[in-house]
Amino acid sequence: MTFLTLAVCLGCMIVVLHGTRETAAARAVGGSVVLAALVPVMSVTDQVSSSTALLTVVLLCATAQVRSGFRPASGTLWGAGIFALFGGWLILRTVGQFSADSTILNIAMVSTAIAVAMIVPHLRHADLRPLATVFLVLSLIVTVYAFCEQLRVVDTAWPLRQSSLESIDERANVLVPWLTGRSQASFGHPIPFAVFLSVATLVLLHAAIETRRWRFALGAAVSLAGLSLSGTRSAVVALLVALLTYLVANVRWRRLLALTALTGVLSIGALLTDLPKLLSLDDSFGSSVSFVHRTLVADSWSSLWSQPDARLWIGAGAGGTAELFRSGVVRGARNLIYFDNMYISLFALFGLTALVLLAGVFLWALRGGALAMSTTAFLAVMGFSFDEQQWQISLILLAFSALMPRSFGSLSRRQSALAAPGSPMADAPFLRPRDTMTAESA
Repeated sequence: MTFLTLAVCLGCMIVVLHGTRETAAARAVGGSVVLAALVPVMSVTDQVSSSTALLTVVLLCATAQVRSGFRPASGTLWGAGIFALFGGWLILRTVGQFSADSTILNIAMVSTAIAVAMIVPHLRHADLRPLATVFLVLSLIVTVYAFCEQLRVVDTAWPLRQSSLESIDERANVLVPWLTGRSQASFGHPIPFAVFLSVATLVLLHAAIETRRWRFALGAAVSLAGLSLSGTRSAVVALLVALLTYLVANVRWRRLLALTALTGVLSIGALLTDLPKLLSLDDSFGSSVSFVHRTLVADSWSSLWSQPDARLWIGAGAGGTAELFRSGVVRGARNLIYFDNMYISLFALFGLTALVLLAGVFLWALRGGALAMSTTAFLAVMGFSFDEQQWQISLILLAFSALMPRSFGSLSRRQSALAAPGSPMADAPFLRPRDTMTAESA
């Protein structure tokens, strides 16, 4: 696996170095997503592979930053600054909390997300198709691998730190009970696998509508199939919220009547379908350890709020989890000492400062169009059942989702026509929106 990691890292660097200046940003973002998906740095025991992948992501983004031939519109880099402050605060509260190796690994992981955040605003509308292709190919690869896991043809892709995740038989798939278990593909855990596939579904759906290419629609369907293999019920709920967000974000006043009619049809369908039972969210779920634990953790908000002012704003530090549970400030079920809730985790470990900065990142997505809003909405909902800040793939997807420029995340038939092969603007250097208007008027 180390050799394969080196080969992928080298391939990503060559792609960024040998591509055109205008495509450097998209190639760097695509390469970063590939490496985060194939090398789950916080799960694997192979430190050489982890370190190499982390360093490569930083180098990819730094190279693209130097080579990029596109200047982001004025003001778009403020979002990257907010994300950098968020990541920088996580780093600051991580220093001195763990062993030297673990501290370096955590800092490097957050640094890769900050590096991606700095390059995402450089994306252009024309970059949607190649980036969607990256998500398409990755989704096909990991879903096929996940299906092979179900057939017991392959084992976990990496030697993992948690032995309980090594065998699929120990991970019951409650979402689809007749499956062997919960697939995790190359991600080291079923939940990050589901997070990637859900974001991929949204990106591919947006690309299918924007470019009218059926392969992207097929990719979205494959991603949904992979999501069922992961058995992650919270991801299904979050994806439904994200799809609704995407629909509302694309609605214009003249389509309001159609949206109202569609909402009525969906409401009738929801009444006829026992959705909680379909997602196994019935009485058995309410008494499960997973639900009880998450409920107890969520109820810890009041005790965290009553802490001294200094602890309230800066938190206990990244290494304070065990002490928080031991002292009873945060409660869990059956002596479990993990949060499974990003907001409680950030509040407890990094204080209100981290939550305020994260809210700023979420709000910035409102500038990025329907795709940005829907993917960020998905990650925001998933935060209630998943410690997203502890996984590189979710941090990189957050940087990509919240910071993408509006030209990339919005549906625009006019821009699609301009970017189509053979059009007068297809081979022209990408200009700022104001420059583009001037060129068109001329």
